[in-house]
Amino acid sequence: MRRLRILHIGEYVVGGMATYLNEVVGYQREFFDVYLLMSDYNSASDFDLEPDHILRYKYTRHPKYFFAAMRQIHQAIKSIQPDIIHIHSSFAGILARGLFFIFPQKASVFYCSHGWAFLMDTKPLYRKGYFLIEKLMEYKTDVIVNISKYELEQSLHLGLSASKSKLVYNGIREREASDFIPLSKSSEETDIIQLLFVGRYDRQKGLDIVLDMFKKHPELQQHIRLYVIGDTVLEDKVWEFPENIIRLGWVNNAEIDRYYQQCDAVIMPSRWEGFGLVAIEAMKNRKPVIGSSRGALPELIQHGESGYIFDIEHSHELLNILKNLDKAELVAMGEAGYAIYKDKFNASRMNEEIVGLYYEAFTGASVQEIPVTSRLEFSKRAGDAHD
Repeated sequence: MRRLRILHIGEYVVGGMATYLNEVVGYQREFFDVYLLMSDYNSASDFDLEPDHILRYKYTRHPKYFFAAMRQIHQAIKSIQPDIIHIHSSFAGILARGLFFIFPQKASVFYCSHGWAFLMDTKPLYRKGYFLIEKLMEYKTDVIVNISKYELEQSLHLGLSASKSKLVYNGIREREASDFIPLSKSSEETDIIQLLFVGRYDRQKGLDIVLDMFKKHPELQQHIRLYVIGDTVLEDKVWEFPENIIRLGWVNNAEIDRYYQQCDAVIMPSRWEGFGLVAIEAMKNRKPVIGSSRGALPELIQHGESGYIFDIEHSHELLNILKNLDKAELVAMGEAGYAIYKDKFNASRMNEEIVGLYYEAFTGASVQEIPVTSRLEFSKRAGDAHD
């Protein structure tokens, strides 16, 4: 029996996208023949897949490279002949699905934007254009995977297909405890709050908001030490960091838990957020999250219980939170967040739901009609359906 063949296609697979895809392909490879195709620029290198199943296309995000990228993606699809194509992110969604307006669509096509472009904090004309593109591409999509209730409800309100749209919360697995890589702090700093930011240096993630806060209120650094994991990806902006803010650059996905474990809280000042995988990584490591009220973050963070929510339009809200951080309270919030993670955002639940959607799309039968209880049964049924 030939195993069901899955091709995942991304554009810039780095940061949260790389974390997500590593969880998915690492699970699916146990039961399916899984491939990952992504840009050779701005993509991570470590994935839980056989090296010959990790493919790259030459590409940078500029219109002059689009058609060449589409040609390479088409060649990969012809070579692999997948049964299911699972596309991740807006640009990959255009490049891959755009092919099916020219060539026959032989595979079931899944698409996840990982944050709708038409919900970004940008000009209304741009948002309308992004939506029209997604509406057109919907015709070449069998299943649209939304990563939060916010994303699902907003997309349906604007007019995307209700029958094709599904909700699957992101999830990440727990890893075994490992040796710490100590953060650079002295023994005299035990009372200082260790605050961690993880993400790209760009407008979406809002790093400038927290940097400006520390610039305008240098007194915060008397009891808070800010560590920043990440770097620029797309923007050419020169970032200025106040003194005593520690820049750690990108951290290997296999080691990042060590940094979460040593901080007291994680800050997410995002301007928009389709889900917010960093919040779940923090909760998994028993750390509370200080997040903006944008996008899906209020679905993940229980204000006053597992962290704090603030409005980025009212800077005094974040300032008051930072001034009054208490280590004992943060520990209690971290435990509450961990309980939420275990209940709603673990990798097993996410992966079983994704495979269940594969089965529904591939056989036409509803997973709810089938008493499938284990991951193996989920995957075996999908494989049997291929034959």
